[in-house]
Amino acid sequence: MGIRVTKETLKVQLKMSGQMDLLNQPYHKAILNDEIPLSIGGGIGQSRTYMLLLKKAHLGEVSVTVWPKILKDICARKNIPVLE
Repeated sequence: MGIRVTKETLKVQLKMSGQMDLLNQPYHKAILNDEIPLSIGGGIGQSRTYMLLLKKAHLGEVSVTVWPKILKDICARKNIPVLE
């Protein structure tokens, strides 16, 4: 849940994926320079709270976004209305 990295793991992950050039991007630079927190996301958030309060099975029932067709088909088979 969420994105959790340290300066060290960021470098290792980028090296492993052949994306070391991303270290020049603002987000990655901010991690390297200790300018932003090392955790983004992972909180319960509003949509998850709505799901709980409304007793919904899928995020798509309380949040509008672009959902892949396969996901919409699966939800339709299970009578889960996905917002579009």
